Amino acid sequence: MASKLSPLKRGSVQLQKAAKVVNDQIGSRQVLAVFVLTGFVLCGVVEQSASVALRVNSTSSYSAAEFAEYVENTSYITRYCQPPDQRNQNDSEYSTVHVVRHIPHIEIPMTRTDETEAVLRQAFMWGTLMSPLAASRIAARVGAERLYGVGVLGTGVVAVLVPASWLTAGHVSIRFVQGIFMGATWPAAHMLAVTWIKNKNLSAFVSLYAAVNLGYSVVGILGTILVRKCGRDWLSYVISAVSCAWYFLWWRFVEEALHPNRPKRDEHRNLPWRKLLASKPAWACGVAVVGSQWADATLMLGVTKYLKLVYGFSIEYEDILQSMPHIGHFFAAITFGIVVDHVRESGIASTTTARKLFVYMSHFPPAALMFILGYTGCDPAAPAALYIAALAMTAATPAGVFSSAADIAPNFAGTVFGLCQTVGAAGLLAANYVVSEGLHGSFAGWWRFVFGASTAILLSTASFFLICGSGSVQDWNDSQKDFPIEMEIVEEPSRLDSVLE
Repeated sequence: MASKLSPLKRGSVQLQKAAKVVNDQIGSRQVLAVFVLTGFVLCGVVEQSASVALRVNSTSSYSAAEFAEYVENTSYITRYCQPPDQRNQNDSEYSTVHVVRHIPHIEIPMTRTDETEAVLRQAFMWGTLMSPLAASRIAARVGAERLYGVGVLGTGVVAVLVPASWLTAGHVSIRFVQGIFMGATWPAAHMLAVTWIKNKNLSAFVSLYAAVNLGYSVVGILGTILVRKCGRDWLSYVISAVSCAWYFLWWRFVEEALHPNRPKRDEHRNLPWRKLLASKPAWACGVAVVGSQWADATLMLGVTKYLKLVYGFSIEYEDILQSMPHIGHFFAAITFGIVVDHVRESGIASTTTARKLFVYMSHFPPAALMFILGYTGCDPAAPAALYIAALAMTAATPAGVFSSAADIAPNFAGTVFGLCQTVGAAGLLAANYVVSEGLHGSFAGWWRFVFGASTAILLSTASFFLICGSGSVQDWNDSQKDFPIEMEIVEEPSRLDSVLE
């Protein structure tokens, strides 16, 4: 028996040595950042996996020719705009008079695929609504490094049950459970940020949360190829296998090193709930997250359908529009995070000013761009460009409001962010309903209402943050006398520098 176990022991020792070599050569902080980034990528893959599996193999009730006729008869661009080569016989100017063709009007209501996708998406959102606040309290007890790893693992590994329960009540329940696990990763990541990352690098680390959008692109591109070549079930199996592999590496390279060295606190006992719930800066963060989530729902769910139904974009371009711009969103977020850290470190602006500036950037320009979307006229390139620009500007959210949730109460950053994500998820559900009502509209007037509502939400939520938001530590953060504020904010070097040596 001992001879059989000896190879396992040798393998364990070799992994421990490999972990030490990796952290010595690359840097322990960089290792943590890579794992957090890839963890959020996996979460994004899981979130969009159901939509990809549904869309790739769905059989449309209308052909490409029928869809072309539908656009010709009903869409804004063909109803009010004619190609430039059609001239009025009595005038040298281009004619803008629409001639209605006498062909059967083809209705495209919400198909069964659309309805199923909406149900699965909403089940996932309900999960993300239920878990963040509770998860922040669990992380205070068991450790953020443990909860983050379990959150990513649970989000992905549950997918192995999807093939056996495809499009049943069990499938909806699985999506709900996946949402619960993903919702737990947000406060855990925030606790990791304030515990192990230097304050001067906080914004750049928090910007890694935008890797969720990178996951949307990964599953939109690679997941589509996998489903077409190997079948729908293989997407679930690959996600589960990759999640297990990721968690094993996280446990060996990160969790085993961080957990024994984490600060000993009684956050679950000492949290000043009354002061937290009465804190204007905390609620300002939550309200601003509502605006950013509403914008995400409008951009991800509405604009691509708007381009297809109103401007007649080819059906095959929908996947590209839903996948590729998210890569730019991720890199824009990283850039914003680095910039705001430089601004704070160099003293160009205070932390509060920097946070408010980036909340302004993540809300006001996208609000203006989405409002203009409904009035772009006959050029289909204009709304597509506005969509990409708006998605890039929303990437300033992590460097603004997300980081502010850590600034105001480093000792309770997980709980504050859990509250923000709970409020934000409620806004996301509401936005999902409003946008879904307009997914299959064709005339510009209805879409202008959808985009106008998003504009109003963005402007109002950002204004609330600009008035009440802050980047300064609040007095109720210092309820734990054994862990003064200075240790959390200005300790040099970071705890992570000596953990994995």
